[in-house]
Amino acid sequence: MITECVAGLGVEYAKLLLVILSLSISASLILLLKMFSMSTKAKIVVIYSHLSTLLFPLVLLTTNIGCASVCAACYTDVSQLMGLAIPTTFLVSTLAGFVAIPAVFVYSNRKREIKSGKIFQFVKNSSTGLKIKQPKIYTINTSKPVAFSFRNFKSAVFLSVGMFDILKWKEVQAVVLHELAHIKQKSSALKLSTFFLRIFSPISILLRFHHTNTEEERKADAVAAKIQKTDRYIKSARNKIAEYEKEFYG
Repeated sequence: MITECVAGLGVEYAKLLLVILSLSISASLILLLKMFSMSTKAKIVVIYSHLSTLLFPLVLLTTNIGCASVCAACYTDVSQLMGLAIPTTFLVSTLAGFVAIPAVFVYSNRKREIKSGKIFQFVKNSSTGLKIKQPKIYTINTSKPVAFSFRNFKSAVFLSVGMFDILKWKEVQAVVLHELAHIKQKSSALKLSTFFLRIFSPISILLRFHHTNTEEERKADAVAAKIQKTDRYIKSARNKIAEYEKEFYG
């Protein structure tokens, strides 16, 4: 009986139409990102909706095979199959995007958590001033000047060893304030989501989607300048990083 069900697996028009519809919606969501201005929260929702609809055909196929392998009714009933596949798709994409992938990203980097010292105290005081929960702060063992942050269940700021090598203390402060501003404005989540989008979505490559965070970067710079009462440090930090990248990476 089981063999008969599995052997009966074939392409049904209803399921094929669901796959085509899902991929069409996925491509349309990328076009929305390209063509329209949205809030940060809306962009994150659209990105994960795109990834979910892109993942849906795979989940539909595996669910279909699973139902057929035990001769369950969902194999022949498309509505039951969708009832299983749709929640599974969103559960998998949510766990992957907000838990699994960020966790792998954090633990796969050669990093050291800073738990004391002037940079720790600066992050603590600045977080209080910005009314956000103090994020963890890590140094990354690379000579390239890098600074980034993300916010999920636990926020974190990453600063490379190279960043401390080329920047003065006030410039480091400006960079940290910039990243804390991203966490407060939730734009760090957008940067991380865009990073996942470029990795996992072939459609974004085919449509030549390239998201720039110009507005979010400008807002984060403005926060740093406001707190420091000058924009000279964030500008000089950007210039030094740009000069380094131009010298070593062309």
